[in-house]
Amino acid sequence: MPRNSSARRSLLTTTLAVTGAAVVLAATLLTGAGPTAGERASPVRPGRQATEADRLLHDAEQRLLRDCMRRHGFTYQVFPLDEDPGIKAFAYVLDDADWARRHGYGAELRRKRAALVRNDPNRAYFAGLSAERRAEALVAANGPSPDGPTVRLPGGGTVRRSDRGCVAEAQRLLYGDIGAWFRASARVDALEQIRRGRVLADPAYGERLGAWRPCMRRAGYAYATPAAARAAALSTVRPLPREHEVSLALAEVRCAGESALARTARRLDDHHGRVLAHAYRTDVEARERLRAAALPRARRLLGADPRD
Repeated sequence: MPRNSSARRSLLTTTLAVTGAAVVLAATLLTGAGPTAGERASPVRPGRQATEADRLLHDAEQRLLRDCMRRHGFTYQVFPLDEDPGIKAFAYVLDDADWARRHGYGAELRRKRAALVRNDPNRAYFAGLSAERRAEALVAANGPSPDGPTVRLPGGGTVRRSDRGCVAEAQRLLYGDIGAWFRASARVDALEQIRRGRVLADPAYGERLGAWRPCMRRAGYAYATPAAARAAALSTVRPLPREHEVSLALAEVRCAGESALARTARRLDDHHGRVLAHAYRTDVEARERLRAAALPRARRLLGADPRD
């Protein structure tokens, strides 16, 4: 199950897989769908700090998942919500000079995250199981098949999950109505990708991008988009030397400011976020209502020490 990281988030698998620094006992998901298989109870939007409520719900679900897996004869170690080694997401353009000066695009932080994955005790435990026991662990976590609630996502497509297994049990005990929770969380989480797509397609963003490119060229970098610059900086095939990575990152930050691309992206992100929240307010309100109702249960479950 992934740690709190920009690498969230979506898996198209029905076998044991590893992402972040913990084992993912993954049910079938579509990209951008709501959390399952032990993903955090409340996804934290990139650029936003986890709240106390986020941590409580995450820790409670982890505890319930651990206890259920134990009853089925498997070991699972819970993990905190924010043990990612400092990786920060920039959805549209790098705009934090201090962060860029320290980390560039975060290549070294990503290597640290990869080391966490390699050393994760859950990964080692499940890798040490026989093929038969791994299959049994998957069924224990997710149920025999994803034949439970089906949700149609905003923008098209559907996602289905199991209402059996330890993941479903943990979420049912925490949120009560697992069908309502899955529907609300899956649909609201899907809005993240839609919002980003609308920002990138907005003519105002394209106009500022047109000013960003020549600024980058004057700095010696011919990239069509910030995403292209990031991909080059984080390439595992031809990684940039540390000083080059930082130089490119700082140039992007400077040009994001001079071209007003960063300011425009923030404005558009806020605008399209409000529009989508209004259009899907029933789902947004349902998720918040279910989260609010789950918090007292999470506090009772965790007691004084959420890591017991």
